[in-house]
Amino acid sequence: MKKIMALFLFMGLFAFPAQAQLDNYKYFVVPKRFDAFKEINQYQSSTLVKFLLTKYGFETVYADAIPEELFLDKCLGLNSQLEDNSTYLQTVVAIVFNDCRGQEVFRTQEGRSKSKEFKEAYSDAIQEAMQSMALITHNYQGSAQQPYEGAADTATKKTVDTIPEADVEVASTEPEVMAVASEAEPLAIEVGKTVSEEVKPSESNVVYWEQLVSNSGFILTHPEKEVTWVIMKTSSKEVFMAVSTTIQGVAFKVKKGWRLEYYLGDVLQVEHLQLGDQ
Repeated sequence: MKKIMALFLFMGLFAFPAQAQLDNYKYFVVPKRFDAFKEINQYQSSTLVKFLLTKYGFETVYADAIPEELFLDKCLGLNSQLEDNSTYLQTVVAIVFNDCRGQEVFRTQEGRSKSKEFKEAYSDAIQEAMQSMALITHNYQGSAQQPYEGAADTATKKTVDTIPEADVEVASTEPEVMAVASEAEPLAIEVGKTVSEEVKPSESNVVYWEQLVSNSGFILTHPEKEVTWVIMKTSSKEVFMAVSTTIQGVAFKVKKGWRLEYYLGDVLQVEHLQLGDQ
């Protein structure tokens, strides 16, 4: 018991100075491709980092989709980078946040995984590393830095990495999510309301959803849709909770994908999410 109390005390002491530092910055910027990787969103790294930052209460944007305010003053944001210290025996990563001058402001703890499958290993390691951010309650207080001279001029012409339509590990346009199960309001189902036609993917030109395994269930992302679904386990093996930014519903595992049911207004929506080869 004493060890547990000491651990929580240490975590609390760690979080307070970090919060004071991070409260000076309004935006947290995630690149579509981390320098540690050769491919855009390799191992779903960018989507996962952005998802977790948003989940933990940080205003997060992709580097190629920053708001005008940040475009004019880069010092309002912190740029995230993935530091890969992996060895032959295990995957080891940390997420580092640098200011507009390239100075390190904060870094997470190291996340580790001994999984032999790269996608799973990086997913586990990133989630463990990002637990450092879960301890922090972010409340933007106004930037302590002076605007970087010429910040807007240097970004007059942006070179943007684009995600190919096929063969991509992660969604290109991030799903703005991220409601936590405890924060989502209960789904009010009214009997006898109109049911919409069931939405099924056509066989031609299907762009499959990517499925990432998380501790509580699954994260579904799509390279062409601005939505991420978080599928969470319930006490029933057949029924899952499905949550996006603004929608809460239920999900059922079906062949090659998921069946989602949720309400938009008074109309029940039924949607099939088709997965690629897992």
